[in-house]
Amino acid sequence: MAKNKIKQKLYKEIKEEMGGDLQEIEQICESQFEYLEKIMKRGAFDSVRLSYFGRFHVNPNRLKKLNDEAFQRRQFSSSNKSGS
Repeated sequence: MAKNKIKQKLYKEIKEEMGGDLQEIEQICESQFEYLEKIMKRGAFDSVRLSYFGRFHVNPNRLKKLNDEAFQRRQFSSSNKSGS
């Protein structure tokens, strides 16, 4: 399931050191990032802490700027369609 060779190598090293099923190890390693993705897709942009990896959050000012830019692109795109 891992998409790159580095991940595969890490999973194999973990398996050799700790034992277990390769698929199970991969699932454990990927689950924290799937959780982060789920929170971000939900749009809540809560602060998320991944143990031993760090805290992820969105700067409210940066989020506002990104939303404003996306809104302007949609307006520009729709005005071009109606003007054609």
